[in-house]
Amino acid sequence: MLIERKKQPNRQRPFAYSFRVSAAEKTLLDRKVTQSGMNRTDYLIRTLSDKPIVSIDNGHEILYELKRHGNNLNQAVKSGYYGYDTEQEILSAVAECKRAYRKLSEALGGA
Repeated sequence: MLIERKKQPNRQRPFAYSFRVSAAEKTLLDRKVTQSGMNRTDYLIRTLSDKPIVSIDNGHEILYELKRHGNNLNQAVKSGYYGYDTEQEILSAVAECKRAYRKLSEALGGA
């Protein structure tokens, strides 16, 4: 009887590391990971690549609201005619929302 193995998906990070730490180092690492709001892997990768670790209280809720406002502005432009100047102001506000969204997303560990 031939047993068929499931093919493992290609992983972006195929290498696993395991290392030992003292009780104090474990406590410190766990506390910093919790404060960052990231998982341990993302926290260590950001630390190793010299990317800043930023903790923003309610950051994901802020990100959701910002995205929602950007969507509302986009719908306003698509559904109505406001005249050229008003339309340009709305499009400018949409662009600002997108810039703020990207910066906040990066600060929270997103791409």
